[in-house]
Amino acid sequence: MTNLRRKQCGKPDCKRAFNAERMRDWQRAYHQEHGRWYARHRHGEAQRSYSQQYRRQAGHWRQRYPAQAAAADARRRMRMEQARTAETFTPQEVHKRDQWTCQLCRQPIDPKVAWPDPMSASVDHIVPLSRAGEHSMINVQSAHLSCNSRKGDRIEVDQFDSILAP
Repeated sequence: MTNLRRKQCGKPDCKRAFNAERMRDWQRAYHQEHGRWYARHRHGEAQRSYSQQYRRQAGHWRQRYPAQAAAADARRRMRMEQARTAETFTPQEVHKRDQWTCQLCRQPIDPKVAWPDPMSASVDHIVPLSRAGEHSMINVQSAHLSCNSRKGDRIEVDQFDSILAP
């Protein structure tokens, strides 16, 4: 060690051992001061009761910000209405069309893998519904669940160009 005041060398094992000993010392001091051992499992109960008390005092965010709540409701209704009036198809039709290949990572999708496995099949909207994309066969593609989650509501530029090109 170059710094003589350091109590550990910086390697993960040394850090882990140092922190474990530090916690044991803290717990001994807590026991000596309070006459009982620190009960970590009670911390969650205290946090829950504090959160409930805060919610009762402050109210729900919809009550505190009615304009933003109304805007969020309007956006959701628009997406739902658009999804209802759009084309109807099954996920299997999309996967057959894309030959069970993830269009995001280009790896094959195993049809036998079931949700919630990260490698299970999912239907991805190229232009997400939250970005005014439509729910149609042109705007959907096969994807692994993990790839779809990683993409989120972003628009991949190369895939967006493929929709616009005839």
